Amino acid sequence: MRAAGAGGGAGGGAGARPGGYGSGEGEGATRWTSACAIPEKGFWFAPTVFTDVHTSHRIAREEIFGPVLSVMTFRTPEEAVAKANNTPYGLSAGIWTEKASRMLAIADKLRAGVIWANTFNKFDPASPFGGYQESGYGREGGRHGLAAYLSPSDQKAGGK
Repeated sequence: MRAAGAGGGAGGGAGARPGGYGSGEGEGATRWTSACAIPEKGFWFAPTVFTDVHTSHRIAREEIFGPVLSVMTFRTPEEAVAKANNTPYGLSAGIWTEKASRMLAIADKLRAGVIWANTFNKFDPASPFGGYQESGYGREGGRHGLAAYLSPSDQKAGGK
């Protein structure tokens, strides 16, 4: 079994600028980068996958906004949850499993703002979106996102 985490983080994180992934290789992870064409202007980088990643690696602990996947192995669902929660960030998480009961049990233990099951980056406009811990404060979208813009009397009357 393998745990995979795609993260994001700007502002000085592991991948805030091109070349910011050097810490992954420097700490012992194996890097594979697609040989695709990228624009010369701006801060662009090719899709990248890291294997042999450990929880002590910077690329496992920090958010990386970009097409980056850090692959970590695990033996039990409990170990996967512990590794996934071993960060001060928590924008999103994804669970891939054939068993709905396992998905619900694991989702309940993950500390992330959004958790997808057998898909990734799919949004329902009626559902709230937001991070966890240092990945964000509050919620956007859905009724939760509108609550900050309503007065208490609007909420009691159903917005009428």
